[in-house]
Amino acid sequence: MKTVRTRFAPSPTGELHLGNARIAVLNWLYARHCDGRFVLRIEDTDVDRNLPDSEASMMASLHRLGITWDEGPDVGGTYGPYRQSERRALYDEFAQRLMSTGAAFRCYCSPEDLERMREAAFASGLNPVYDGTCRNLSPSDEERHREQGIAPSIRFIVNPGQIVVNDVVRGAVTFDASEFGDFVIMKSDGLPTYNFAVVVDDATMKISHVIRGAGHLTNTSRQVMLYQALEIDPPTFVHVPHVLAPDGAGLSKRHGARSLGEYLDAGFHPEAVLNYLSLLSWSSPSGDEILPVDTLIDEIELGRIGASDVRMDPEKLEWLSGEHIRRMTPEDLAQQIVEILGADTFQDVNDDRVRIAAAIQERITTFSATAAFLPQFYPPDPMEWEPEALENLQNPDVLHTLEVVLKTLARVEDWDGDTAVAAVRVAGEEAGAKGRQLFMPVRAAVTGSTRGPDLVAIFQVQGKATTLRVVEQACEYLRRNLEER
Repeated sequence: MKTVRTRFAPSPTGELHLGNARIAVLNWLYARHCDGRFVLRIEDTDVDRNLPDSEASMMASLHRLGITWDEGPDVGGTYGPYRQSERRALYDEFAQRLMSTGAAFRCYCSPEDLERMREAAFASGLNPVYDGTCRNLSPSDEERHREQGIAPSIRFIVNPGQIVVNDVVRGAVTFDASEFGDFVIMKSDGLPTYNFAVVVDDATMKISHVIRGAGHLTNTSRQVMLYQALEIDPPTFVHVPHVLAPDGAGLSKRHGARSLGEYLDAGFHPEAVLNYLSLLSWSSPSGDEILPVDTLIDEIELGRIGASDVRMDPEKLEWLSGEHIRRMTPEDLAQQIVEILGADTFQDVNDDRVRIAAAIQERITTFSATAAFLPQFYPPDPMEWEPEALENLQNPDVLHTLEVVLKTLARVEDWDGDTAVAAVRVAGEEAGAKGRQLFMPVRAAVTGSTRGPDLVAIFQVQGKATTLRVVEQACEYLRRNLEER
C-alpha cells in the first residue's frame, strides 16, 4: 500500500480561524493514524491579499495546538519547495504539457472582452461562461496579438460531458461540464490559478488524501478534469461539512468568531480545542466526547464523517476545556496558567502556585479564569467585598461571630490551612454558630466573595497575618455599619 500523505494548505491572508484549523486537525490526525506524512503547504500566489506575518502566525498557532508537520516551508522535505510562490517553474512546465497535448490554449481576451461576453450571455439567457473566442487562433493571429503587447492567459479546454467526483463523504457527485466553460489555469501575469496550482502541487507532492471543506467540491470537478488531461490518478477526496455560527449563519468575525490564536490566548486548553475541532466532523465509536490526542489518532475514521453542516457551540468548547483541565496534574496546570497570565500576574509567593492550581482546578474552564480567583488568595489592602459578600455581613450576630473567630485565629501558633479551619470551628462553638451560619460570613470576610476555593487553601496561601488583617477589616466595616443605623 502507498504511504498516506495528507496536507494542510492555508493562504497567508490572515489569522487561522477555527474552520481552517479543523481541516488541519483532520489531516494531521489521519496522517498520524495511518503512520503517514503530514505536509504543510503555503498557498501564497494571491499576492495582493498576503499579509507579512500571517504565515508565521498560523504556524505558531498550529504548534500551540500540538500539531507538527513532517514536511513544510520551515522543515523542508523531498517534494519542496512548500510555498507556491517558489514553485512557478513547475506550473509553467505542467501548463506547457497541457498545451502540447492540445488540452489548453493561449487566450488574449481582455477584461473588457470577457465582460462583453458575460453581458451577451445574460442577455440571451445563457450561462455566462467563456465562449471559446481564442480556442482556435491561427499562428498569425497569435503573432498579431503578441505584437500588440498583449500578455495571454492560458485556458484549459472543457469538453462536453459529465464530470464525476468520487468523494468519501458524499459518494459520487456529478457535474455538467457545460457549466464551466474553458477556464484559466495560468493568468496573464504568469501566476497559476488556484485550481491549477493545487493539482500540480498535490500531484508532485504525492498527496494521497485531500481532506478539505465542502466549499471546494465544485472546484474539485475542474481539478478532476485536469487530472484526467494530465493522465494522473487523482487523490482520494474527502469534503467535510461547513462549520456554522451558533445561529446557523456562516462562521465569521461578524458573528463573534475568534481565530485559533485568540482562543488559545484566552486560555482554552489546547488539547480540548483539538478535541472539539475533531468532534465537529466525526464521533468516537465509544460515544465518549472527552478524548485525549492518542485516542483521537487511534479512532479517527474518514467513514464516520457526516455530510451535514455543524454549528459552533462555544459552551461545549468551554466545557471540554474544563474537563481537560481537570485531568492535568496541579504542577502542569500551574505551568500553563503562568504561560497564559504571565509570571507577574500569577506570582509564586511562598511557592504557592501549585497549591492555588490544585485549589481552583475544579472551578475553572480556561487557564485565564484563574485571574478571577487570585484576589481571594492575595486580598487587596484595604479589603474589597462583592455585593453578595456584603449581604452576608449585614447582621449584628455576624460581628460577634467574626470577633470570636479573629480572637481564636490570633492564638493559632502552627499556622496552616487545616489548623486555621479547625480554629474557625472552635470559634463557632464559642459564638454559637455552625455550618453555613459560621462559614459563609467567614468566607465573605476572608475572600470578599461568597464563592471560591476551599478555605483550607485560602488560609494556607494567605498566611496568618493577611487572614487576621482581612477579618479585622470586616469587623471594622460591620462596626461602622451598625453605628450608622
